[in-house]
Amino acid sequence: MRITSQATELYRRTSSLGETRSEKPSVQPQARTTTTSFGFRLGKFGMDYREETTVLDPSLSHDVRERRQKARAFRAEAEVESLRAEVGATGAVYREGQSAGSSADTGVSDGEVPSRSRVRSALSAYARAAAQVFPPPGQMLAGVV
Repeated sequence: MRITSQATELYRRTSSLGETRSEKPSVQPQARTTTTSFGFRLGKFGMDYREETTVLDPSLSHDVRERRQKARAFRAEAEVESLRAEVGATGAVYREGQSAGSSADTGVSDGEVPSRSRVRSALSAYARAAAQVFPPPGQMLAGVV
C-alpha cells in the first residue's frame, strides 16, 4: 500500500506543477459545416436532397496570413526608422553641444591638445563601437519574418 500512496502523491505534485505554469493558449482551427436536407415522398416514390457546406475560419486563409505578415514587417521597419531618427537627433544635439565649446565636458580647454593616453583610449573605444555587432543567436531571421 505504501507504493500506491507514493504514486498518488507524485501524481498530485506533478499535476499541480502543470496548473501553475502559464502556457500560451493556442487557437485551434475552426470550421463550420452547414447541412441542408429536405425531401418529399409520394407513396413508394421519394426524393431526398442533402447539401453540406464547410466554411473554414477566415483567419486561416492565405490572404489574411499575408496581410498579417506585411503588417508585422511594416511595424518592424517603422520601429527601426524611428530608432534611427532618434539616434540621429541625439547625435546632432551632442555634436552641437561639442561644437559650442563646452570644454567642461571634455576636460580639455579649447587651445589644449588631449594627452596621448586619452587619444589612445578614445580610438580604442571608437574601434569597439564601430565593430560589427552580431545579433544574439536565434534572432538572425527576426527582421525577415
